Amino acid sequence: ISWNSQLQRTVAASSVEAEYQATAAAVREALWLRKLAGDFDLCSDTIGIWMDSQGALSLGNNPITSVRSKHIDVQHHLVRERVARGEVALSYCSTEDMVADILTKALGEIKFKKFRNGMGVMA
Repeated sequence: ISWNSQLQRTVAASSVEAEYQATAAAVREALWLRKLAGDFDLCSDTIGIWMDSQGALSLGNNPITSVRSKHIDVQHHLVRERVARGEVALSYCSTEDMVADILTKALGEIKFKKFRNGMGVMA
């Protein structure tokens, strides 16, 4: 698990763009962690990124720039590049099942225990 919280460096014109920018940051971090794992001769398979934004998922998996996405800064299209190379696989996960929410949201007891167990952390 790698977790980071910071202000985005650029202003997003939509929630999809904000999620896509966050995905690009996650991909950069995951690529660094995979390189680190490779230095220790650990596995270096395709990196799985789970996200709850179907719009950002579609943007990352589609190599074609549309009228609605042409304004997005090129640096964030690292996601598309790495998906096309097969280094990263983007997958959808509903908000109800997003285990990473335990790191970013105040959860009720039931959801907290569900996500804690989903991460493999024992009480």
